[in-house]
Amino acid sequence: MSPARAPRSAFSVVGITAGFVLWALHFTMIYAINAFACERGREGATLLGLPWVPVLVVVATLLVLLPLALLLRRAIGTTRLTGGGEAEPGFRHWFTAAAAAYAMLAVLFQAAPSLVLPPCGVGY
Repeated sequence: MSPARAPRSAFSVVGITAGFVLWALHFTMIYAINAFACERGREGATLLGLPWVPVLVVVATLLVLLPLALLLRRAIGTTRLTGGGEAEPGFRHWFTAAAAAYAMLAVLFQAAPSLVLPPCGVGY
């Protein structure tokens, strides 16, 4: 019988930081959508009869929430209470799940103002 493989540290870091990277990517996409709308004077344009800025914000939010949900599901599914080879068993999985959950909440909170407020603010 072969011994259990130790987790690779590079994959551990990628899993832990993936939630924060996706959160930053979402912020960048929302900022770019709103900046483009204001710069080009397209804040009132429509897409399929709907204002295009909120539609693209919803699409960007869904595109980021999907991998975050998958990351959270995988991290929760692999969390274990006991194990060997790690300084703190299961901490890596727990922290990955916590970071993904926090990032999901943050993504929702940063999408809300873009859906409610006009893209270029009042008076621009």
